[in-house]
Amino acid sequence: MNSFTFIYIIGVFIILNLFQGFTNISLENQLIYSSILILLLGIPHGAIDHVLFFKKRKMSQLKFYSIYLGLSFLFVILWHILPVTSLILFLLISAFHFGESQFADIFFKKSLRFVFYFFWGLCLLSTLMYYNVNELFDITSYFDDTIVLDKIYNKDKIGIFFYLTNIVTIISIFALTYFRKINNDRLFSELFLLFLIHATFYLFPFIIGFTLYFVALHSIKVMNDEFKFLKEEDKSFSILRFLILLAPYSVLSIFGTTFLFILSYLNYIPYSIPFLAIIIISVITLPHAIVMNIFYNE
Repeated sequence: MNSFTFIYIIGVFIILNLFQGFTNISLENQLIYSSILILLLGIPHGAIDHVLFFKKRKMSQLKFYSIYLGLSFLFVILWHILPVTSLILFLLISAFHFGESQFADIFFKKSLRFVFYFFWGLCLLSTLMYYNVNELFDITSYFDDTIVLDKIYNKDKIGIFFYLTNIVTIISIFALTYFRKINNDRLFSELFLLFLIHATFYLFPFIIGFTLYFVALHSIKVMNDEFKFLKEEDKSFSILRFLILLAPYSVLSIFGTTFLFILSYLNYIPYSIPFLAIIIISVITLPHAIVMNIFYNE
């Protein structure tokens, strides 16, 4: 068991006990608590994309930021015009990104690797939706602007994706062991992790379950990968320097997101806070996933 899995188990245990003590946590409070965790521990893992990119490729800062922010801006426009298409695109990008960050240390044929990343990520997301499909309907129908997203929450189709992606993912993990890409310890670790993910998404509401995974198993792991890379580049690089490096764009993102949420709450923005949160996360994810793909593969 690696340290991230251990942190995850502790987090699940603590929050499960909290839920037993407070059985009626409202949707609004779930959104508040999850937003705080994601802003403080989730957002920072993408705060040094520029540093990682310039370590891997040569490009002017103007060109980098123009492309990075331009992709985000185009995604915002797409959300305004085609919200359902944007959500599907966001889920696909997220699936690949989650799979890549989990198995970036395993090297085999690039095309097969990319397919495996997608299936692992789709396994994760379909499991999250499958165990919480009724809650997803409740959440999206709770706000006027999220009702349109109900179109993708077809229980039968999600069920097909759930079984298909889980079966393919488990077979693929065993195949990695058979072809000696991972050892038996890693095999059991990955299978145990899948069990934990299933248990979490089954036991907790949609928002809390996703937040637990995103913070403890994804964001903290990625930040560890980033720190180790920078440490290899400079042996004197410390955790304090890493935190200082994370701080500027983390603080900017936290204040910027909070400001947009306030504008939404005051009805200055024509989107509900949940819908706005999905848009913000997706427009950050798109360029971040591209940078991390370069980081892991070059």
